[in-house]
Amino acid sequence: SIAEYGSSGINAEYGGYEAIGLVDSSLPTVGIWAQQDASGTIDAEPGESERYEKGVVFYMAENRVVGVVAWNIFGKIPIARQLIASKDQSQDFGKLAKLFDIHAPDTSISS
Repeated sequence: SIAEYGSSGINAEYGGYEAIGLVDSSLPTVGIWAQQDASGTIDAEPGESERYEKGVVFYMAENRVVGVVAWNIFGKIPIARQLIASKDQSQDFGKLAKLFDIHAPDTSISS
């Protein structure tokens, strides 16, 4: 069954996440990531040495999204909940990732 409540965590070195639904390592996943360079500019087409700072991972079962982890993207649990509840079998993950604004300026929680 799908969890009704999300979870979240923050790590000073790696950032934070929000997750909801069935997030199980045995499920297939699709990850969409945005890279951030040293100037803080987000680049959708990173080179070899860049780090990926923000992204969304979709957990799949029966050709639909059953869980979502948003990495360094906050406040998107309601969107993820709607996506899971819709039982949509869309495979356009780029379009789904746009719902999470992965290329928007930093949305991290400051201490």
